[in-house]
Amino acid sequence: MKKGIVWFRNNLRLADNESLTRALDECDEVLCVYFLEPRIWNSMAEPSRMGSIRAKFILESLLELEGDIQELGGTMEFNQGRAVDEIPKLMESFGADRCYAQKEDAWEETEQEHLLAVQINLILSGGRGILEESDLPFALNDLPAVFSSFRRKVEKKMQIRSLFPPPRSMACSWETRTELPSLTSLGFEEHSTDERAVLDFRGGAKGGKKWMYQWIWERDCLKEYKETRNGMVGADFSSKLSPWLSIGCISAVEVYWEIKKYESERVANESTYWLLFELLWREFFRFVARRYGAQIFQRNGIKDSDEKMTLGNPKTFQRWKEGRTPNSFVNANMIELAKTGWMSNRGRQNVASYLVHDLGQDWLAGARHFEEHLIDYDPCSNYGNWMYLGGVGNDPRPNRAFNLEKQAQYYDPDQEFRKLWLA
Repeated sequence: MKKGIVWFRNNLRLADNESLTRALDECDEVLCVYFLEPRIWNSMAEPSRMGSIRAKFILESLLELEGDIQELGGTMEFNQGRAVDEIPKLMESFGADRCYAQKEDAWEETEQEHLLAVQINLILSGGRGILEESDLPFALNDLPAVFSSFRRKVEKKMQIRSLFPPPRSMACSWETRTELPSLTSLGFEEHSTDERAVLDFRGGAKGGKKWMYQWIWERDCLKEYKETRNGMVGADFSSKLSPWLSIGCISAVEVYWEIKKYESERVANESTYWLLFELLWREFFRFVARRYGAQIFQRNGIKDSDEKMTLGNPKTFQRWKEGRTPNSFVNANMIELAKTGWMSNRGRQNVASYLVHDLGQDWLAGARHFEEHLIDYDPCSNYGNWMYLGGVGNDPRPNRAFNLEKQAQYYDPDQEFRKLWLA
């Protein structure tokens, strides 16, 4: 009897899950496991890498996933140790000779893969994005330095795979020894939803797919996405799929084919293309992370420079975090982030530019603050975008600074957003 471990990572779903599909095809029994890694889930760490809002969203997603697995006859374990230490032990206890997992992109996760591969039979599959490295029309080391060149080359021959079907059943004789910990048992505070939030984000594949259907089909927002995407108040101006994408409750491929279905059945226009365009930005930063590894988490980023980057002033940085700067537009965005875990794309660009170029602070500290608080935190996109605005990333312009006064006048002309969050 062949037994395998399925290590869930940022693919918290059953549908379109290549590693799970492969495990069920190749094994008689599979045991599912998720690791609440101490380096991420330590609520007492300074600086913290996980805030209570994102922790709650992930735990909701895991609770739903566990229930779905149990309904199919499967079992899921939750482990609060390090995957590189605990997976070999779990495999021995279960009698498994292989471990299936989704291949990740960021440095810490790829290091896990390297460390485990020398200990066990680790079988990695794709699924993090719409493209895999083998789909690229160039070697990873030849990754274009700027997005526009990447997009042009990739789009010429882009072919997106079909979806993997959800499993119909699972077999596992293992009796679970653990249970999903609660938010408070992990040291996080309960966090009620702020009534001003753009959306009441609930973790899990069902919630992600429900919102995707509502936003694309029921609210019919996709057809005007290019015109509305820089909005700041309300649910409809952007897709807001990123929280579910970030931990894989829905896959980027599922989003891609939903867009294509909409184009086929309703309309194909600049707006429908623009959501695909945003998916390609996500792909670009994924491959930047693979190409440069730990460099995207370092102060000098991916630029070959000996320039000494500023560390900034702790008091100034604290005022920025708390939304107590001289700029009301920045303050409103930072308060929204603290209260809800969300900030619009326009807001993220402006507060980052302000921190780096107006306040003269450390971009890396800003990126780490976003890592802690964003409900849709993704290491590749987060650090890729911060490097971009910090002048140490994939930007052909050396100093991308925003005029905050003009930005506020254009994107919040009636001060609706500022009044909402500064009242």
